[in-house]
Amino acid sequence: MGLAERASELVRRRAGGGADRRLRQYQGRLEAVNALEPQLRRASEAELREEAWSLRSRARTGTALDDVLVAFFALVREVARRELGMRPFDVQVIGGLGIHDGRIVQMQTGEGKTLAAVAPVALSALGGLGVHVVTFNDYLARRDAVWMGPVYSFLGLTVAYIRQGMSPAERRRAYRADVTYLTAKEAGFDFLRDGLAYELADLVQRPFHMAVVDEADSILIDEARVPLVIAGAMGSEQGQEHVMRGVVEQLEPGLHFATDEHRRNVYLTEEGASRAEELLGSGDLYAPDNLPSLTELNLALHAEALMRRDVDYIVRRDRVEIVDDFTGRVVDDRHWPDGLQAAIEAKEGVRASEQGRVLGSITLQHFLRQYPRLSGMTATAEPAAEELRDFYGLDVLVVPPNRACVRVDHPDVVFTHQDAKRCALVAEIDRVHRTDRPVLVGTLTVEESERLAADLLVAGIDCSVLNARRDDHEARIIAEAGAPGVVTISTNMAGRGTDIRLGGARGQDYEQVAALGGLYVIGTNRHESRRIDDQLRGRAGRQGDPGSSRFFISLEDELLVRYGIDQLIPVRWRPAPQAEPVDNPVLRREIDRAQRIIEGQNHDIRHNLWRYAHFIEQQRRILSERRRQVLQGAIPGVLLDRVPAARERARHVLGEESLCGVERRLTLAAIDTCWSDHLARMSEIRDGIHLVELGGLSPLTEFQKQAVASFEQALGAIDDGVVDAFTGLQITSAGVDLDEMALRGPSSTWTYLVSDHAFSDRLAATLLSRGGGGFSAAAALAGPLLVVWALSKRWQRGRGRAVGSEQADPAGGFGRHR
Repeated sequence: MGLAERASELVRRRAGGGADRRLRQYQGRLEAVNALEPQLRRASEAELREEAWSLRSRARTGTALDDVLVAFFALVREVARRELGMRPFDVQVIGGLGIHDGRIVQMQTGEGKTLAAVAPVALSALGGLGVHVVTFNDYLARRDAVWMGPVYSFLGLTVAYIRQGMSPAERRRAYRADVTYLTAKEAGFDFLRDGLAYELADLVQRPFHMAVVDEADSILIDEARVPLVIAGAMGSEQGQEHVMRGVVEQLEPGLHFATDEHRRNVYLTEEGASRAEELLGSGDLYAPDNLPSLTELNLALHAEALMRRDVDYIVRRDRVEIVDDFTGRVVDDRHWPDGLQAAIEAKEGVRASEQGRVLGSITLQHFLRQYPRLSGMTATAEPAAEELRDFYGLDVLVVPPNRACVRVDHPDVVFTHQDAKRCALVAEIDRVHRTDRPVLVGTLTVEESERLAADLLVAGIDCSVLNARRDDHEARIIAEAGAPGVVTISTNMAGRGTDIRLGGARGQDYEQVAALGGLYVIGTNRHESRRIDDQLRGRAGRQGDPGSSRFFISLEDELLVRYGIDQLIPVRWRPAPQAEPVDNPVLRREIDRAQRIIEGQNHDIRHNLWRYAHFIEQQRRILSERRRQVLQGAIPGVLLDRVPAARERARHVLGEESLCGVERRLTLAAIDTCWSDHLARMSEIRDGIHLVELGGLSPLTEFQKQAVASFEQALGAIDDGVVDAFTGLQITSAGVDLDEMALRGPSSTWTYLVSDHAFSDRLAATLLSRGGGGFSAAAALAGPLLVVWALSKRWQRGRGRAVGSEQADPAGGFGRHR
């Protein structure tokens, strides 16, 4: 059977005899690619380079990419075979074709998505417009750029990567490459920074062309809840963080404060409020004059009760460093909003970071939609197919594996309490370790990974720990995680994108490990999404390798308790605490059902974020286009219209060209200031908009009405800002100090989550509870309460803090940032 016949047979066999029309549509192009392989195998290196130059020239002189697709895909396959020693399988070619067609391609873990993406990425880069390959983290961006680099270079294309800590000049060079590997956050923050540039030469990005998103479900779905926010330093004004920290240390949990059922909010009890008033000597803590103190007290309370060291953050080098929930890595230059950062720094006794003013914001959903062409790949797209289609208009193409997956996924082992699970984990790891089989244990937090490592050490088991505190050892730890006898404990850092090779870094002991059953993956917690669990399982059983997975669950696990899953289990199925696992399929079924409920809740959060953010995004685009025109030299001429005499005097001193430069800089600064003010107003409104439900109004409708009014105010204030700044200038024959008259550039960035729950602003809930009298009384008080709430928010904004958290509730307890 020839290559074409084998390709046809593969598609028919994998597609289930005609069940998947989308897969069958690639049969013809796959056969055409395969038909070119024999002659390319016989070609010399010089002939292959000549072919690459010819195809690139055709693409850059107007030939449609589809017209050179077959020849180029066949060329890339042969170049990859020679340069990397890896020949893309037919299923990888199909995956590449799906990416080129703008789909989200689902390929099982270990099937070579990184290599499958090279052909469509390189094809789109032929025209010289640049392609971004969006990876899950900085480590993968660098790894994949270096790994695939020889193929791109052979084809005459340049490749680069972007990581945290790069200078603007380094970033600019990386974006000028034909192919750039980077994370969505790095690209998004650079986009926001470019939106604040005062000179064209300061821009680092060029116009977007195409993005291929690796781990697409995580980046396009899970992280889509995370708006990117950029802030500029506003000085070092200090509040009462240390005073409030001292008060909180004297409050008793349960008596003076409590958390809600999902541990998303913390609030003072009546006894707690009275005790705080006594300690502060403030009188009624809920009086309008005391709202600043109430806000800061609840910030300190939130830091104490809900934010956990080595879970939500680590302390390193006298700094609080935030751990990203999705990647398990520390994120540089990220702050919590609304003063929570300062409260945690006071809790940990470290130096306070600078305060900031929000200068720009965009959701990942809206940012990624900036690309005219968007596609992606992941191992777990199908469960999110509907959401990918609704939010991005992207269809999912499921590509079968080259080799059938033989991994054994064992049923969950469920325990009644944490201690029983910990003992069972150690016993299971010890049992498997004695056989020399490698074990990968996926934990939820830094704290849990280090606690389990300590338990194993007591049991005499050596292990490697991969978490945010040891991120500099990542490559070495992952390289050896599949070697005989190795036990690796990792947070989410090993959950996606990591390729664990059986037998060690070079596969030298593959046969030994395969005979033992391959890699054994143990999960110590269920995650909020089944897709994340599946990604962890997918570290084993790659490309037909043997392997197995098992999750150890406790009814006291944080996920089950925080979301009240433990309460969903019928009483008759809830056993008394016991050391042995609970062998009851009902419990496992209820945990699965509850996980689906959580996924639904998170879907609602993303949908609500979209509804509110989409309206602001339309406004951002309008103002961004106006700013772009000004940056490119289109001066609106407001000075000539409003203060012609003053402008003429300045022209005589500076000259027309210099004066135009001053006016351009003033206009850009005014646009930035007015947009920042608009974002602050809308954040205030967004935080408390649910109070309008007390009057029977729609929060979204009222938000949109106020957004329109605020935006019109911002647009009207731009010209006034330009005139006011100009009339205050000191113009001399030496010129004008432009740096003094403009906003400071952003010096820090951070992200946060937004939700859409009734009473999401905890101050509002607290005030209403103090008012008493039920819903009707609360509705009557809605107007005065809005005023009180707004006073507190305005004070908080006056300190220069940015806004937002999943439960943005500054006075009655902040919601968890996750």
